[in-house]
Amino acid sequence: MSRRPLLALLLLAGLLAGCGDQGAEAASSSSSTKHEEDEGEEVGAERSGTPATVDCPADATPVDVPGDLSAPLPQGTVVVAVDQRDDGRTVLTGVVPAAEPDVLADLQQAYAAAGITLTEGETEERDAESNFTGNGLTGRWGIRALEDCTPAATRIDLVVRSS
Repeated sequence: MSRRPLLALLLLAGLLAGCGDQGAEAASSSSSTKHEEDEGEEVGAERSGTPATVDCPADATPVDVPGDLSAPLPQGTVVVAVDQRDDGRTVLTGVVPAAEPDVLADLQQAYAAAGITLTEGETEERDAESNFTGNGLTGRWGIRALEDCTPAATRIDLVVRSS
């Protein structure tokens, strides 16, 4: 599985003055904004960015979405993690009960309809990502097929701030 989309999301988050994604494979759930590492770091250590793993949509535990979030999310998205940074950025992870190609088409249509331009994107077999700007927003989203989910599901990671 390619990690380029996740590295791109990490790079964007770094450019927006923070840390980014640490990977995305379906396994166990994480629904808080502070996460525990169990791979060599002490338990309880904070890590920034997004959860390393997420549950399939039917098993995901939703968290509250900020009321002022104006970046479009695919229909049916279960938001599992939100981190509102003090520099105005919001980092969000969700799971969508739809196949990755359908989520990509939904995002492309929804962002265009919202007056937001997608730029510097890339699409591969099971994942895609894009920067975006417009309608007062700047950010990046990345999506990845969740291989272990039936029916098909997709993970979305989003970094956004008002511009």
